[in-house]
Amino acid sequence: MATLELKDLTKKFGDFTAVDGMNLQVEDGEMIALLGGSGCGKTTTLRMIAGFTEPFSGSILVDGKDIGKVPAYKRNVGIFFQNYALFPHMTVYENVAFGLKIQKLPKAEIKERVDHILALVRLFGMEKRYPRELSGGQQQRVALARALVTRPSILLLDEPLSNLDAKLRVEMQVEIKRIQKKLGITTIIVTHDHEEAVSLADRVIVMNAGRILQVGTPKEVFDHPNSQFVADFMGFSTFIKGKVKLELPDRLIVDCSGRDICVTRPEGREVSEGDNCTLAIRSENIAILSDEDMEKLAYDKNALSAQENTLKGRVESVTYKGHSTRIEVSGCFAEPVYPAPIDYTGPGQGGEIMLHLPADKLCIYKN
Repeated sequence: MATLELKDLTKKFGDFTAVDGMNLQVEDGEMIALLGGSGCGKTTTLRMIAGFTEPFSGSILVDGKDIGKVPAYKRNVGIFFQNYALFPHMTVYENVAFGLKIQKLPKAEIKERVDHILALVRLFGMEKRYPRELSGGQQQRVALARALVTRPSILLLDEPLSNLDAKLRVEMQVEIKRIQKKLGITTIIVTHDHEEAVSLADRVIVMNAGRILQVGTPKEVFDHPNSQFVADFMGFSTFIKGKVKLELPDRLIVDCSGRDICVTRPEGREVSEGDNCTLAIRSENIAILSDEDMEKLAYDKNALSAQENTLKGRVESVTYKGHSTRIEVSGCFAEPVYPAPIDYTGPGQGGEIMLHLPADKLCIYKN
């Protein structure tokens, strides 16, 4: 397979900078996700790696060799397009074999490779079918097989799951990860879906306005975004403005709308006493306390931190989401709080509710 390195990669379209001095190193066999909203530069980056778009400046190195001047068809890069781009007049076999025929490989070798890859994507026996006779998930597997059959050193996936329904998306996430790990192929996936990125990738690269904002493992980026922008993009919905009131060795006390909130001191992020800041917390990390929980807190001398971050609020809305219930709570701070418990049997709109914000689940960002 191959390593991939981007050095100061830049692409401009007139006065617009789509990719701005991007630096990234991808290890052999690693799967990374370029994650960001529309226009952040992720697809342009993919197209430059593939050779479809010429960089304005910077370098693209595969195994240490600059491929900037190498034509797209000689880069040994497999590409999976968002719309699959299958040939409607060709059978499954003919679609998958197309790239091998262009390479003028012997018929016996083509058949061996196509049979092997169709078995790998679980489409063996469907060689004679046409794309119109396949489901969306099956069409996607044909496109994936076509990208893999040429044995590329790097695989590029452009929004591979965007056209599938929810159930198929989950199934294909499992399939793509299984195939990628089995082949050990260096892979870059472009997506705007943070759940898809953390499910598939070894590392997640969050982009905005052509620049990398954060690089980390899925857990690092999902649970500990390094900025308020990344937190918002990764699905955080509760943001609370405050001011750092007191610095302690392992925690900070933040004044939020007149209430003291304890926050575990973040590593590698400078936030000092007197700084204006924003706290953020994932909805699933906000605990809803029952009357029994409150009674235990009242008599538990070791529950000081829990008592510090326990607040009473008013339920503004309750929305059942299937896998969880989204609740909007006012009165805790100037901003609403949005817990999302799995099973909710508490008060409805207008009722009072007790919440606990764990200090180690709160992220803090200097304003």
